[in-house]
Amino acid sequence: MAEKLKRGSSGNWSEIRSVLFRSLPDEIFSKENQKEWLTYHWNLVVGKEISEISTLDKLSRGMLLVWVNGKEWVPVLEPLKIKIIQEINSRAGERLLNGIVFKASA
Repeated sequence: MAEKLKRGSSGNWSEIRSVLFRSLPDEIFSKENQKEWLTYHWNLVVGKEISEISTLDKLSRGMLLVWVNGKEWVPVLEPLKIKIIQEINSRAGERLLNGIVFKASA
């Protein structure tokens, strides 16, 4: 994740993602817009490279289905599941995800 920017000892700088997050309307992150919330945080958690090759499909009973561009990505992402789940749940403030299933798109 990005490091916090510092300006001398004044501490007036904030991370750009926190500023952007606070500027978005609360309705975007309601339960009705769960996929949008997940997509927003997925992109922050996994970073640019993984977010560019992955697409969130659906969340059902705590299991998130994620399509990835190419079967070579599935074994690369498998070891990262636990860390991604922990970070998403931490951001949600509740146990939103129990697992992630990565599937290769054709």
